[in-house]
Amino acid sequence: MAAKNMKELEDMMLKEMRKAMNVASEKMLEDMYKETEGYYTSGNPKKYVRTGALGDTPRTTSVSSAGDTVSFKAYLDTNYKYTTGDNPNMEQVLNLANYGKAWKTKSGAMARPTVGNKGFWEKSEERMRITFDNTMRKFFK
Repeated sequence: MAAKNMKELEDMMLKEMRKAMNVASEKMLEDMYKETEGYYTSGNPKKYVRTGALGDTPRTTSVSSAGDTVSFKAYLDTNYKYTTGDNPNMEQVLNLANYGKAWKTKSGAMARPTVGNKGFWEKSEERMRITFDNTMRKFFK
């Protein structure tokens, strides 16, 4: 199909961009799941029981467009509420699990380290960058 004018060409490009972004979003969600699941492959904690909640945090928003912009967001959901230990919020747990950054507990002690592969978010970001680039190349040769 050939565009008859610039408006048709722009509409065709935006339609194709939406398709590409939907594919990228799905693949990037898979990337995040692979990396967060990889966190659990290192060791078994003896002082706490794993809930697996970290592995359930990857999310992407729906693809949206406004004007000539098509976008979506990929992120880790921080809404999970732990009901064990010091009742940390998910953001605290993500910072501890990914970066080793502990928080001060209610008793004044620092949270103990978690057992797992650190750096999963940076690995996710790199994997998502590659996925995005590869997807765009496939759609826009």
